[in-house]
Amino acid sequence: MNIPGRLAAVVAALLLACGCSISTTGPVRSGQPATGIEPGIRLYFLDQHGIRLAIRPGTRREDLQQTLNTLVSGPDQGEKRSGLYSDLPAGGRVQATVTPGAVTLRLSWSAASLSSPAVQQLVCTAEDAPTTGPVPRIAIVSSDAPSAIQQECDLHRTG
Repeated sequence: MNIPGRLAAVVAALLLACGCSISTTGPVRSGQPATGIEPGIRLYFLDQHGIRLAIRPGTRREDLQQTLNTLVSGPDQGEKRSGLYSDLPAGGRVQATVTPGAVTLRLSWSAASLSSPAVQQLVCTAEDAPTTGPVPRIAIVSSDAPSAIQQECDLHRTG
């Protein structure tokens, strides 16, 4: 056998001996398995970087109207300490009407008085609250906007 043939045979033998360099290990423990959506109330407040999800611990997720009532009442003390705040006017109310595939939010204050981040707080919270079926379309209605204004949560947009 010539030198190039021997060299090729040695290289081939080395490659076979090395394998693919993936070590054989058994299962690796890495904590608890995923369990789905964390229970509790899912609220969207603001911080210095924009809109942020806050989950208040609980044994279950609240329904949409209860969730909106909680959002309007503002962040709790712990959420405030972590820098969260609300841009929604104090003392207002939001009434949710759910139909298949849609949620209408009727505001007790003027829609024009709401900042864009406040609208996002409402819309993201409404989209994330428990409903049946796919994520609903959100419409906002108020005394100064009697025609429904369609909104979408910027955090949930796809595409």
